[in-house]
Amino acid sequence: MEYPHVRPVIIGSGLIAESHAKALRDLGTSPAVVWSPNPSNRERFAARWGATAAATLQEALDVPGVSHAHICTTPMNHNDAIREAAERGMTVISEKPLAPTALLAAEALHHVTANDVPNFLNFNRRQDEGIQVLRDLLAEGEIGSPVSVFGHYRQQWNASPSGLDWRYDPSQVGPTRTVVEIGSHWLDLAHFVLGAEITEANATLGYMGERDYEVAGEKGRVTPPNDDFFMAMLKFENGVIGQVYGTELSHGSFDEIELRVDGTTGSAVWTSAHPNQLRIGNKVTGLRTIGWDSDGDSLSRSISAIYTDKAKEKGVATFADGLANARALDAIHLSAASRTWKETR
Repeated sequence: MEYPHVRPVIIGSGLIAESHAKALRDLGTSPAVVWSPNPSNRERFAARWGATAAATLQEALDVPGVSHAHICTTPMNHNDAIREAAERGMTVISEKPLAPTALLAAEALHHVTANDVPNFLNFNRRQDEGIQVLRDLLAEGEIGSPVSVFGHYRQQWNASPSGLDWRYDPSQVGPTRTVVEIGSHWLDLAHFVLGAEITEANATLGYMGERDYEVAGEKGRVTPPNDDFFMAMLKFENGVIGQVYGTELSHGSFDEIELRVDGTTGSAVWTSAHPNQLRIGNKVTGLRTIGWDSDGDSLSRSISAIYTDKAKEKGVATFADGLANARALDAIHLSAASRTWKETR
């Protein structure tokens, strides 16, 4: 199926913008125009995807006929593009998280609601089949009433030798790094499958300190100003309690996520290593696996659901979900600073 009437704009030209462009190509369309603040990057991106490179954000959004704005900039820099696109009546698709703080997320939500435009947030792991099945089975009472949820998100990106990019810059990533970058994904998955928001958090942040870095042949030493790992205890509005551990220091872990829900009559476990499967456990009947062991393509599924009008059916996140997520990010950050439980509202 092709979508010749669709003319997407991509704001940003990094790795996630490339993923959005690929997902659009899979749908039979391509970005009409791209803008990012780096001229050489946007020119390279435009040449790769057959798009026009705009000189300014406003120029990109004023191209005749453009319909969808994909916001693929760094987390602290979403809102200007969201506001400009919403004021032009465009469908707005933002990368996750919507914002690193509740204040910025509320501002983003205001822009789309005030202009009454469709809005979506690319928490793409919602679209893995195992997560879709988990949400449905929990709603059907497959494991009884959920009692607890716990898991982890582990990466090796910041293990020595680390990378060296915008994620070390609080003015781009926000007040935390691992909480915003990877914690936001896990927190959203728990919210999504339980159908309940986080109400309180008690957390701690951890820092490795100075380490080697290596980027494009350049080597050196760096001490990032932000967190390398975090742990958080959580309370949900439906009475479920939870715990999550997130780290960017886990050697050998490329992108490893686990989400486990224990209920009154069973347990369910999903892992990103087998994204389209779900394991169900019961102490009497044993373990069973639902789904198939195949590679994930959750980002393409997320973009496809938006463009094929299946976003509501598939549970694609909206900016309202993004605000709930940002409140949880705030609570974790403030809890770690104060060493006390913090509410999300």
